[in-house]
Amino acid sequence: MDIESDGSRIFVRVDQDEDLVATVRLAVERLDLPAVVVASGAGLVRSAELGSAAGGGRRSFAGPLDLSSLSGSVLRRHGTQVARLQAVLNDARNRTVGGRLLAARCHGVVGVLLGAVDLSMDVSP
Repeated sequence: MDIESDGSRIFVRVDQDEDLVATVRLAVERLDLPAVVVASGAGLVRSAELGSAAGGGRRSFAGPLDLSSLSGSVLRRHGTQVARLQAVLNDARNRTVGGRLLAARCHGVVGVLLGAVDLSMDVSP
């Protein structure tokens, strides 16, 4: 893993064989940020586990899979970084799957762009 940041924008390079979700959580923890949005992510994963917020259970997929879209957030709750990531993945036959990304083993390098969120901002109408 490598992290580059200008304070509000953060680029995380997730290396081969690292778990994408765990590495993004670790990057946010190392930067000591209370919250980030996941703006995008691209690369290849060797395998992935997807879940559904609608209670569809867990599904495992073997790759390589193209990570076409990644979005979501990482928030600190009770001292732990919690990742809520949504992904769209494509296989070699262009079949597409998507859902909540629970785990993904990188196949090569995956780049993830994060944005720091100022939780002190006033969001009242």
